[in-house]
Amino acid sequence: TESVDAESGNIVIYKASDDYAVETIDVTSGQVTGSGSTQITINPGSDLAEQTSYYLQIAATAFDDSSSNSYAGISNTTSLSFTTADETAPTFSSAATNTSGTKVILTYNEALSATTAATSAFAVTTGGVSNSVTDATVSGSTVELTLTTTVKNDEAVTVAYTDPTVGDDANAIQDSSGNDVATLSSTSVTN
Repeated sequence: TESVDAESGNIVIYKASDDYAVETIDVTSGQVTGSGSTQITINPGSDLAEQTSYYLQIAATAFDDSSSNSYAGISNTTSLSFTTADETAPTFSSAATNTSGTKVILTYNEALSATTAATSAFAVTTGGVSNSVTDATVSGSTVELTLTTTVKNDEAVTVAYTDPTVGDDANAIQDSSGNDVATLSSTSVTN
């Protein structure tokens, strides 16, 4: 609520799951900036793990206001807690056709957030011939592509996916954190 200056003491970053001290940072180091302002930035020496809960504890001697009143500090596990974001794109796991051979099913390593995808983003060949995709439905960790023809048993099938929305993710296939799935090129399908 007011400007503060760095004084002395440490800021400690803890991993919440086991109270492990990930890093201890001296408030006078270059990793703590913003002295003289109302906003203090703490930059850990290395990136924190994705999708992990952390909390900070701050020494009561760390910051003073312009009247030399000390900030109370934080010594509990909840006042300054947070969870890091998911920044890893979903990865492709496998592809197969359904038993009737009318769909290609792509499976990814995590749940996807969209319910539909741009059919033009997919290129499917069956028996060496290009095949139109009439529907691309996303459910859980799978993407189902409905084909215009039926894939015959033991027929060679390949599928490719290219993110159709450079700069606009309205039709891209993503996870719940907004990470686009990676481009998929000429992947063989089990049918």
